[in-house]
Amino acid sequence: MHDELVRHRTLWDAEPWLELDMSTPQLKALLLIFEEEGIRMRELARRLGGSFSNATVLVDRLVDRGFVERLADPQDRRVVLVRAADEGQQLIDQLVTSWRTLSTPLLEALAPEDLSKVHEALRVLLEAAQQNR
Repeated sequence: MHDELVRHRTLWDAEPWLELDMSTPQLKALLLIFEEEGIRMRELARRLGGSFSNATVLVDRLVDRGFVERLADPQDRRVVLVRAADEGQQLIDQLVTSWRTLSTPLLEALAPEDLSKVHEALRVLLEAAQQNR
């Protein structure tokens, strides 16, 4: 059902997604980095399911484009952390906003009882996401 909603491109602003000039692994890395205040490179590699060297190449490309920045871990200067730079945060915000343009008009069109059902379903999904984190 979610795929059916996504197919209705007239309902949402797909432009930020269509203009996205990065590979899927780069986007995945950026999203993982964005979730954290600063993530260790080894942890990023683990979460990406690849090698440390592959994660390093992805991060290098994101750093070159200004989406990500490297910093030293204050507790261990030998450890490299990465976090989203302002430009990376802005990109993620644009992508999230494009998805919100899909949901807002649809939610506003719902009858109160249906909106209550959607609210409950989203609460259940959020709980599941928090348990799986």
